[in-house]
Amino acid sequence: MGVNCMDYSRHISKAGILAAATGGMVGSGWLFGPFLAAKMAGPASVLSWALGGVLMMVIALTFAELVATFPSKGSMVRFTHLSHGTLTSFTLAWVAWLASVMVAPIETSAALQYLGHTWPVLVIHHADSLVLSSLGIFIAAAIMLILCIINCFGANVISKGNVTIVIWKVAIPVITILILLPTHFSWQPFVSHSGFLPSGWHGVLAALPLAGVVFSFIGFSPALQLAGEAKDPARTIPFSLVCAIGIVIALYVILQIVFVGALPASSYANGWSHLHFSGDSGPIAGLLAIFGFMWWLKVIMIDAVISPIGTGYIYTSSTARMNMAMSDNGYLPKSMTWLNRYRSPWFAIALNFIIGMICFLPFPGWQSMVGFLVICFVLAYAIGPIACLTLRYTAPTVSRRFKVPAVSFTCYCAFTICNLMIYWTGWSVVYKLLIVTFLGYIVLWFYSKFSRQIDDFSFKQAIWLFPYLVGLGALSYVGDYGGQQWMPFGIDMVVVAVFSLVIFIAAVYCGVSRGPLSLEAIESAQIS
Repeated sequence: MGVNCMDYSRHISKAGILAAATGGMVGSGWLFGPFLAAKMAGPASVLSWALGGVLMMVIALTFAELVATFPSKGSMVRFTHLSHGTLTSFTLAWVAWLASVMVAPIETSAALQYLGHTWPVLVIHHADSLVLSSLGIFIAAAIMLILCIINCFGANVISKGNVTIVIWKVAIPVITILILLPTHFSWQPFVSHSGFLPSGWHGVLAALPLAGVVFSFIGFSPALQLAGEAKDPARTIPFSLVCAIGIVIALYVILQIVFVGALPASSYANGWSHLHFSGDSGPIAGLLAIFGFMWWLKVIMIDAVISPIGTGYIYTSSTARMNMAMSDNGYLPKSMTWLNRYRSPWFAIALNFIIGMICFLPFPGWQSMVGFLVICFVLAYAIGPIACLTLRYTAPTVSRRFKVPAVSFTCYCAFTICNLMIYWTGWSVVYKLLIVTFLGYIVLWFYSKFSRQIDDFSFKQAIWLFPYLVGLGALSYVGDYGGQQWMPFGIDMVVVAVFSLVIFIAAVYCGVSRGPLSLEAIESAQIS
């Protein structure tokens, strides 16, 4: 094993954490998102990116306080265990881990799908979408294996590599904007016959989870998982999260404006929902090819490999830290904490590689993975604001160098935002999330019987959790997004907000009912 699992140092700089957060958000989203968002919301897709970024900023603020106060490897798992105990913490850990493991496969898939324009043998058409062929999956496996090997050389290598990759990842879309803006931009698509809001606000909101908008912004989570290795995390994490999301909001909003403004009139002549042009399976590359920018198209194809794989590279590291935290909490075997001489959790990285490869069986393409991945992450993020407010009551004496302003209101808003995003994803995805979550409880029960590491499931603190999950499913089933449409648009969001308030109050009360946390528990969460 090489090194004891607790031999963990803090050596990732502010630039490294900022790079991890920014790099996680600039991946395959910029390659596919502008086209899919325009198809769902038309010119108003610009609002989808702006709104999505602002909403994720609210959620990130609650995590900034938590991670700055309780910095540890796999922080997302740790502070929920501290606030609500085993069952609630496992719920967050289970869905967040599944989503994180899927990031490397989905980003690798995105890279190979773009390369499919040049080498068609990498992809096949299946059910009106592109998926990887057998050869494509084999190459994806090789790429993911290389990412695992690199990550086994430790966090310091990861930090240095991230900065270089992120500079490239941000520069390419910026240069693309500068190429299209002065040469082919027009305001005509924004005032076309179908108007600015061809699908209304329904389309704007549906684009958040289904067009890759939320998928792009949820990429800040690697910064949370690496908090235990950050220098001065109380300052580094909040700064990095806020700056990274601000940078990415500006990037994606401007990119969407330029993309829509550069579209040929013929591409949306039959309506935005039928948006189509030559090469739109790789939309950025296809648009550049239409305008004859073949010299820059070659760079885009290179970026189509570097940008998604760079994101997969970041998540390969951060997800392994989540394995370690789950192991420390008794959810996974102690082998997840084994470190090599580079202080890298090699066994956890290897397990995640295997699970990631299995993901190609039910989800062989980018489009098929996005919705499920997003909803898993959002459910995990929904529990964070509850933990943030709860720990204000149960650990009031802990020094907080960063505090969420108007904490009760902000945390409630963040929780409601997450629930709305889950609702907007649609029943066809929500029911799969519920099935996977309850399967996780079965896994936890069986593992606890064999491992005997869990003495208390903290059922009292998790009483709110089951009405919450069932309620989300019920609202989605009767709602206007892929459900029975028994709740009209507008009223449905009011109902979700009221439901969120009831659950939020109950969840915080259940957490506070544990009483003040012991000094030992607090110190363990801050130094582990």
